[in-house]
Amino acid sequence: MGSVEALRRILPDWPRLMTVDQASAYLSLGSTTLREHGPSPKRQGKRVLYDRRDLDRWADSLGDQPLTETEEVQESVEAERRFLEKRARRGSH
Repeated sequence: MGSVEALRRILPDWPRLMTVDQASAYLSLGSTTLREHGPSPKRQGKRVLYDRRDLDRWADSLGDQPLTETEEVQESVEAERRFLEKRARRGSH
């Protein structure tokens, strides 16, 4: 049995904050795809966690689901923040 199937069986009620492996399984995506294209994770010390609400909002935006005006603004702000973060990392090398 694959790890995704195993996680789905033991986690019928997904936790609010998930590891990259849990979040990848939740979205049925690979962890690399999630890291590169998904919503930004939360950081708690050294832990990298994905909020289930952010995952749902991001997944809804993929399927051209209608977003509320507030969600559109949040998505825009988040996309800009990720862009500036990547740009700053490139400049620090």
